[in-house]
Amino acid sequence: MTTGLTRRRFVKRSAAVGGGLALATPLSSLATRTAHAHRRPCVLGYGDLLDTPEETTGIPYIKLPEGFRYRVISRSGDLMSDGNPTPGIFDGMAAYRGRHGTTVLVRNHENRSQGGEIPVVVPGGLRYDPNVNVRGGNTKLVLDGDRTVVESFAVLGGTHTNCAGGQTPWGTWITCEEIFTYGSGSSSPTGGVPHGYAFEVPADADEPVAPLPILAAGRFAREAVAWLEGVLYQTEDRGNAAFYRFLPERRPKEFGDLAAFGGELQALVVAGQPGFDADEALTGAVHEVEWVTVDDPNPLADTVRTQAQAKGAAIFNRTEGIWAADGRVYFDCTSGGPAGLGQVWEYEPRGRDGGRLRLVYVSLSPDDLEAPDNLVVVPRTGDLFLQEDGGGEQFVRGVTRGGAVYDFARTLINGTEFAGGCFSPDGRTFFLNQQGDRLRSGQTPESQPDSERGLTYAIWGPFERCDHRPHGSA
Repeated sequence: MTTGLTRRRFVKRSAAVGGGLALATPLSSLATRTAHAHRRPCVLGYGDLLDTPEETTGIPYIKLPEGFRYRVISRSGDLMSDGNPTPGIFDGMAAYRGRHGTTVLVRNHENRSQGGEIPVVVPGGLRYDPNVNVRGGNTKLVLDGDRTVVESFAVLGGTHTNCAGGQTPWGTWITCEEIFTYGSGSSSPTGGVPHGYAFEVPADADEPVAPLPILAAGRFAREAVAWLEGVLYQTEDRGNAAFYRFLPERRPKEFGDLAAFGGELQALVVAGQPGFDADEALTGAVHEVEWVTVDDPNPLADTVRTQAQAKGAAIFNRTEGIWAADGRVYFDCTSGGPAGLGQVWEYEPRGRDGGRLRLVYVSLSPDDLEAPDNLVVVPRTGDLFLQEDGGGEQFVRGVTRGGAVYDFARTLINGTEFAGGCFSPDGRTFFLNQQGDRLRSGQTPESQPDSERGLTYAIWGPFERCDHRPHGSA
């Protein structure tokens, strides 16, 4: 979740939206009404947000609708089972079914080789980068049936800026380095170990795993991934990003296959509109797309994006969160749209070589949505939960299949961004992070207050009872 570069407008508005087809789909009414009203259509959702006390301490950390409860299950600085303090800068995360009725969480730590970071500690021989200033990686948490952590340890280390990622059907988490650099922070190949890769982490690991970069999937500032029908879709957090897919040579079945098999990296092109400027897109319009191959997916210099755009790849403004559901891929642009406040897109594959891209929502007011980042589909309703990375108060916003928006959660004592939202395998528990801050001068991991720590919440309640009637109706 980094601030994107200032983007250029590569095409005029008329070229960007020409050829769009109006097509009614579950979220299109939101797009259409937002374009005309300039404000979001609201529904009741789960109701008004209330100061909600945390189960153990009684302290209201966040606001939630009535009927929902939560517990802080992990804090940066807490001692883990492996004897090390829990690393900070919480980010992307996924939940898995564990052994003997447990739930497993695999969590990213977006350490950027800056001061005050609590490092991810693994044995030296298992670090991807031996440079000790490279502090990122992943931790694994095991929860019992009472949503209490019974085991936690570092599972991947020596990686850089582990931002978000994505789940696979074979029980692994793909963690993404949101950076293109070398271990010393240099952009020069002589600077050290190359970074900018995706790595796979098995959810059933009992100890730290060997780091295996998925070289063929590309080297760039990758944000998140989503697996759908044999294809790995990938986002890129920068102001002039492309939208990618990785086609493995063989269908993976277990940890390590993606790194071993190789494959082809491609970028999305809007048919007939090379250099399509996504910021200028009209809501509700549907665009036929094609895919072009990135010839050198593992370059020495940061050229994956420029290679793609030289072949006409569409240009997005900070693609970040992504999730696959119901045969479609949903992703957001944190700074997308004319107001720079965020967009939500839907991609529907059509065969192996094409598909349809539709802008389903664009924010025109920070009161509606500001800087959507991670996103997840709510299993019991099909809504999207968007997690904000804006200024001031942070929200989790819901987007309904009927085409409207509501608030689900809001920050109170900790103002850092929401991230890592995911649901337990049974859909009953929503796990959510607040990223937290780095340690200030004189602080120790155990002395940092909760207002500054990374926090992981387990939230439960009547997720199936979302009311999609317009706000203010009886």
